[in-house]
Amino acid sequence: MTKLRSIGTAVGLTALLAAPIMASGNLLTNGGFESTPALTNSAGGWGFFSPDQVDGWDTDGNNIEIWSSGFGGVNADEGEQFAELNAHPKTGSAFTLFQDIVTNIGQSYELSFAYRARSGSGTESFNVAAGDLSLDIANTSANDWTTYSGIFTASSETTRLLFTSVSPETNTFGNFLDDVSVIAKVPEPGSLALLGLGLAGLGLSRRRKS
Repeated sequence: MTKLRSIGTAVGLTALLAAPIMASGNLLTNGGFESTPALTNSAGGWGFFSPDQVDGWDTDGNNIEIWSSGFGGVNADEGEQFAELNAHPKTGSAFTLFQDIVTNIGQSYELSFAYRARSGSGTESFNVAAGDLSLDIANTSANDWTTYSGIFTASSETTRLLFTSVSPETNTFGNFLDDVSVIAKVPEPGSLALLGLGLAGLGLSRRRKS
């Protein structure tokens, strides 16, 4: 698994008492691109849809292209479907695929997704951005999926996860995506209990001194 980015180690009392963390469920809707209309292409293997037909996801005016696992010799990373970022054009601009999620300011989240090139020509790349994370991803492998993960911190109550085609920017060929997730990192219950006990002890100590 390739690490996109990590946040610096926290300091202070809270970091010492609540260092262990666990993950919550996926905050994204339809992260595996399974919830779409039936694929009606004559080969039964792909279709393009307006954003309002694909649960959770939106674009900057272009359609969203969905492939069925096995079509063209490409199996999904998970489930039975996946998306191609470079899709059916309507605007002539760079392709985007995004989803807005409810977040807590200052909260850390783990983003992960699977990516696979279509052509293997070495010319496919895209940018992924969320919160304070922004990175160009290039992967020339058209034979296997690669899973990427990284941590971002939310700076607002709504955070946009945005994929944007870089190369090819407007050509309809390339950049497969699948199994996308955003998971909040939260303290484990045991750590919360320890933190509560620690703070209670501090309060008791203060009362005794006063």
